[in-house]
Amino acid sequence: MVNKKVSQSPLLPAHIAFTQGLTCTIHESLSHSSAQSLSVGQLCALSATDFTPLTEISLDYASLKGSVELRSQISHFHQHLNQHEGQLDEKNVLTFCGAQEGLAAIYQLLLEENDEVVVVTPCYPSLSTMAEQRGAIVKSISLSAETDWQLSIDDFKQRVNQRTKLIVLNSPHNPSGSIIDSDLADEILALAQAFDCYLIADDVAQASNYHHLSLAHRFLDYEKALVVGVLSKSFGLSGIRVGWVVSRNLSLLNEILVIKSYGSICCSVVDEHLAIMAFEHKDEIIENTNRQILANIALFENFVEQHQSLVSWQSPQAGILALVEIKNVTKIEAWAQQVAEQTGILILPATLFGLTGNYFRLGLGKSNFEQTLNCFSVYLSEKY
Repeated sequence: MVNKKVSQSPLLPAHIAFTQGLTCTIHESLSHSSAQSLSVGQLCALSATDFTPLTEISLDYASLKGSVELRSQISHFHQHLNQHEGQLDEKNVLTFCGAQEGLAAIYQLLLEENDEVVVVTPCYPSLSTMAEQRGAIVKSISLSAETDWQLSIDDFKQRVNQRTKLIVLNSPHNPSGSIIDSDLADEILALAQAFDCYLIADDVAQASNYHHLSLAHRFLDYEKALVVGVLSKSFGLSGIRVGWVVSRNLSLLNEILVIKSYGSICCSVVDEHLAIMAFEHKDEIIENTNRQILANIALFENFVEQHQSLVSWQSPQAGILALVEIKNVTKIEAWAQQVAEQTGILILPATLFGLTGNYFRLGLGKSNFEQTLNCFSVYLSEKY
């Protein structure tokens, strides 16, 4: 392995730094990126006749790669969502303590100083900052409201070339809710293959496809592609710290495993046990999640009608998130801080994700969305 120079000291992701910097007490959030959670009791109740009780789990180390049963469930999950020609199995999966650990391991392995990385912005902050910290050159594809946050293959053709080391995709997109459909995915894959570059698909919310759009892709038929997933988004199980990386390239996975061995080493056996329960009942969990998102979209559409002089939005195509524009605001971060101080509601400005303008990230997955939205509505009515 080549020694790789790190260009700067790590910083907190911008949205986490913003939240940590608030001095007021936060009671609710309108910017959650995760779906509604289940309690341990609710998850166990789904699986009461199928699984060993938690009290009987031996608290030893888990497997470094993740348990065979869990990795098999994950491989079947992605095979079902997508259109891969080759069959996936447990050998194609590594588990991590969340998706972030997996992404960090990939960036550490692949990126060297002056490598070019193509990233769609706005984005989850670490997708770009981790590349910059490796000394890589980030070439952004900037989404805009004028095009309804949509991508085209020309966006990628203008930036991908023989110097490109990595293309980073995220669909459904955080924070806009736009998608990369199957046809565009095929075109991007062909471009990555033509220039022999790596491709990461951040698919953490792919199962939140409540409009039944064509989101399936064939990325995992490509040896230099990696798909990242996690239980915290479409499953809503952020308290189960299990994420994963899937790839056709077993040699590449083994190199990523080496990096994991210097980090978490392995996931918790309790988390793995709960994760297997979740996958056994994935259809029910995800269907409930998607019903909740659709109900919350309808609620927010009504909210926009009531406050159309103050807010506008583009309803998400898929996923849990959308972008909302606040009108007549001078500085969005100062405004969001004021909202937090006066209402106890956390709202994350989209500037934290790399988007200029008076936008914030809206999370649509929580069951208390209506109550939180009502509080926010009262605030706007009184303030404006």
